[in-house]
Amino acid sequence: MKHYYFLTTLISLFFIGCGQQKVLKTISKNELEVFRTAFDEKGCKNNINVFTNKKDFDEFQKSLIISGQRNAPLNIIDFSNKNVAVICKEDIDRYEILELTSNSKKNILKLNKNKDEADMSVNLLFIEIPKEINYLTLEY
Repeated sequence: MKHYYFLTTLISLFFIGCGQQKVLKTISKNELEVFRTAFDEKGCKNNINVFTNKKDFDEFQKSLIISGQRNAPLNIIDFSNKNVAVICKEDIDRYEILELTSNSKKNILKLNKNKDEADMSVNLLFIEIPKEINYLTLEY
């Protein structure tokens, strides 16, 4: 009788665990909008910043302004239904976005190297991403 309860409990836990996992969601490169490229003179360390509100994003954009030079205007983003990811990578111009995969544990932005030479005046890539994604990992 003890074995029956143990087996029933084990099977129940298995199905509860399976039901709580989120399904893998894939967003193709056609659905991800790259709306700006830029150059950060401070350099890059292959990182991604995800901005979820206008205030933080505007502060970041203002940090890119170079005094005495003509600068790109600040982008105005409606954060009610999307977030913005900024990829900082020295040779980002060599890569293209393949897809963004998302599940309950990880959000991965997959890049594919498509050029041998890179435009070294670009090291930032700005992408609109779904609102539910608050962090990203780069895979290339």
